[in-house]
Amino acid sequence: MKKLIAMAAVLMILIFFCSCQNKTVQLLTKKWDCVQVENIVPPDTKFQSSEDSVNFIKLQSVLQSLSWTFKNSMEYECAVGNRITVQGRYELSEKDKILICTPESNNTVNRYVINVLTENNLVLSTNSNNINLVLHFKPN
Repeated sequence: MKKLIAMAAVLMILIFFCSCQNKTVQLLTKKWDCVQVENIVPPDTKFQSSEDSVNFIKLQSVLQSLSWTFKNSMEYECAVGNRITVQGRYELSEKDKILICTPESNNTVNRYVINVLTENNLVLSTNSNNINLVLHFKPN
């Protein structure tokens, strides 16, 4: 009987901690598919050749086949198509408005501004090489 009461107490504590989990983490925790990419090419930049145009189309295609999976354990996976390309840890800062992704390799840290996060939409922006890239995601 004492074991049953102890197990029930532990279960109640776990339920309490799960219910207190950060709302942003709760919304973020799922697989997100990229559906739109904005500002791939910097403003005032023109394609110099047909090769530039082809490379742009390839880059856009790769970015739109991108998916991110965020887990409750503060880990993430990034995949292109069905192939996982990056795994690592993520954290939130500045009142849950900044998403910081650190890959397992620790060779880079990527920072994204969370512009929109709802049950059905995730919009992230980042400034990379003077390009304000905006990524739109929908849940998978």
